[in-house]
Amino acid sequence: MAKTAKKSKKPAKKTAKKAVKKAARKVSKKAAPKKAKSAPKPSGKKFLIIYHAPGDAMAQTANLPPDVQEAGMAMWKAWAKRVGRKLTDLGAPLINGKRIHPNGATGVSTRDVSGYSLIHAENWDDAMSLLKGHPHISGWHPDATIEIHETLLLPGM
Repeated sequence: MAKTAKKSKKPAKKTAKKAVKKAARKVSKKAAPKKAKSAPKPSGKKFLIIYHAPGDAMAQTANLPPDVQEAGMAMWKAWAKRVGRKLTDLGAPLINGKRIHPNGATGVSTRDVSGYSLIHAENWDDAMSLLKGHPHISGWHPDATIEIHETLLLPGM
């Protein structure tokens, strides 16, 4: 008789566990943020923007007072807002570049690459218009330049 009582408790426990799991799933579904519809990708061609500046310029920028740094960031934010959806990746500053040779040898990069961004533009004229008034070439450093390259789509990729 004791065995019968144990058997009847097991199904009751399983049923209770199932009910708790079901309730937890309902709560987590309600609490989960709803996914927003993603914006369509911009049309046109993709361009890689490479920012160049001497290493000492980057160090100088890091040592500027916070209000001057904030003013510089405000210029970048204004540019990003103006470019809008055509700016597909604001990018990031780059440091500590390395060169890798075909024989496996490595060395420090001698190029003054300081950052990158990705934009979409209908053509070269459109891409160049997006770079007008760009904060990187606003005069913060006399040797700061921008290099831009159109990317090519690889078949089958």
